[in-house]
Amino acid sequence: MKLKLAAFGFILTFFLIFVGLAPKASFADDCSSQPPNDAPNLYSVSMSSFSATLYFVQPSTAFDGYTISYGLTQSADAYSVKFNLGVLDGAVKYTVHDLFPQTNYFFKVRANNGCAAGPWSTTISTNVASASSLPETGPNITILGIGIGGIALVLLGIGVLLFAL
Repeated sequence: MKLKLAAFGFILTFFLIFVGLAPKASFADDCSSQPPNDAPNLYSVSMSSFSATLYFVQPSTAFDGYTISYGLTQSADAYSVKFNLGVLDGAVKYTVHDLFPQTNYFFKVRANNGCAAGPWSTTISTNVASASSLPETGPNITILGIGIGGIALVLLGIGVLLFAL
């Protein structure tokens, strides 16, 4: 009985973590750094076959790095990259690699100071697909969702089966 209960608990915990319903530890109160007051000025994105190069002006307040967020929608929050970089003379240039060709991407950037993050810049779209005569492409989210949902259902079924034994 203990083994069945332990197996069910493990599967339930895995399922909750997998779907994002498990409680998460928060360290927000542990941050004593002052966030940057202003956002970087993201003014240009140039796209090549599988990458995009962002150009932005650094904020005027203290910072030690940046977070670039990007995706296929206006929210630009599907993917992100974080990197450390101090004050430079002139604009910052950063290239994001491994992108889908002929795909519209949206980008935004913010400055970080230690564990504190500043406000997001304006969001800029690459408009690559609309600028070409090729159709817009990108990852097939539907197939990915069906696969993840199927795995979750199989795990739930195994948990129920073990609990019933």
